[in-house]
Amino acid sequence: MIPRKYKELLQTIGAYADKLGVKAWVVGGAVRDFYLGRDTQDIDLTFEGSPESVAGFCVKKWGGEKRKFSQFNTYRVTLSDGLKLDLVQARKEYYARPGALPQVSPSTIKDDLFRRDFTANAWALSILPENFGQSYDPFGAQKAIDKGVIKILHDKSFSDDPTRLYRAARFAGRFGWQIERNTARLMQDASREEYPLVLSRERVRQEFVKVLEEKKLQEVFALLEQYELLQFVYPGLKWNPVLQKGKSVEAKLGICACLLGASGAEFLMHLHLPKETAHELLGAWTVYDEQKSPTAALTPLQEGVLRAVCPGLKRTALEPCFVKGRELRELGLSGRKISTAIERFCKLQWQGRIANREQALKFLER
Repeated sequence: MIPRKYKELLQTIGAYADKLGVKAWVVGGAVRDFYLGRDTQDIDLTFEGSPESVAGFCVKKWGGEKRKFSQFNTYRVTLSDGLKLDLVQARKEYYARPGALPQVSPSTIKDDLFRRDFTANAWALSILPENFGQSYDPFGAQKAIDKGVIKILHDKSFSDDPTRLYRAARFAGRFGWQIERNTARLMQDASREEYPLVLSRERVRQEFVKVLEEKKLQEVFALLEQYELLQFVYPGLKWNPVLQKGKSVEAKLGICACLLGASGAEFLMHLHLPKETAHELLGAWTVYDEQKSPTAALTPLQEGVLRAVCPGLKRTALEPCFVKGRELRELGLSGRKISTAIERFCKLQWQGRIANREQALKFLER
């Protein structure tokens, strides 16, 4: 079941782990995608022992870089060809309170699979030389995939980690699968009891960004609306076909802000985005909200957002205002009169009543 393109790499890693006396598996979403014949650029590897030496071996063997997450003793290796390997020690998890990051302790592969989000992702394939590719499927992952169902592994799953609510919608939308009856009931209960409110804004943002990365975005949004989960990202969020015009996640976030109208600025601030990204998107939202041409050149991202939400705009509407402050000062204006005049010209330019600089200057002369 392991595709030929990954076989040599995984055999090499498995042989190295075997020399260390460490059991090793490829697990989770990668196994699911292998089975479905889908390509992947992210492979999860689990070891019954520390993955530190294996992570170093991978970088030395194929190039790239590694990053350690000390809290969980895990490593992310990004190889020089872009393939990402997440190396973790088999562990079991304990959640001190709903929505908290888990407390972990070393354990077995079975415990490690049980901590996964859904049965379809609780599948492992050995990569050791003696039994390379041998399946370990204690929770019925293959059966769930064959039936096309999303099913949690235990009833406290959404309480432990409410981000799984958003993952359920993403996977169901992506694969066209059904959400199993008990899982659906627990999703409804989790939404009604407002489980996502215990998540930090950063974790909510991360999940919403992953939603916006999905190709079948309309289907995912439909499920998020069905289970009333978008309200926890921001009240008033809903599906709009304009989102399909966004060429990047950042553009889609900007489109969401514009579609929210007067609440768009608050939406962007609540996401806790990187400062530069937030500033750029806020600039696009401001132009849309004020319905007037900008005073400075827009970035490609800003223009992409505004073209998506205002498809009928003339090209010149998004160009910098044709009239400059110095020209108004030369006419004897000062202070607030200059800003008032600039604002008027920006609105006229947005409306298409001034189509070029020549028209602007004539208007100014009058």
